[in-house]
Amino acid sequence: MIFLDHTAVLALCRGHRLLSGIAVVEVPDPAQRAHVPALCLVAASLDLPGANAHVGALPGLEFLPLDFAAAAAVEDAVAAGVDWRYSHAVFASVSGAAEGQVLTATPDAYDGTGVWAVDIGKP
Repeated sequence: MIFLDHTAVLALCRGHRLLSGIAVVEVPDPAQRAHVPALCLVAASLDLPGANAHVGALPGLEFLPLDFAAAAAVEDAVAAGVDWRYSHAVFASVSGAAEGQVLTATPDAYDGTGVWAVDIGKP
């Protein structure tokens, strides 16, 4: 599975070609779409107001809610020193059947987390 962290959401909003290609193509199976963890969307929207409305309208994205299990894992990650803006992406990409890679402009932020971070370049 592919996850976009807040830096990838910001890059998408600013016209990143690869991410735009992923986000505009509607795939019938939601599991095959790129996923945006809720806290990553919040972090992007705090940096770029309106980002949530922009990406929310794109058919190639799915949004991961912050349910109880995710909230507990995010709390643990933040307490262990992970920046809150990355914490939901960490949980999503290393938990259970949803394991996957995180597309990010800051792959070093995932050092030591067990996340497969893919560098998308600077936005």
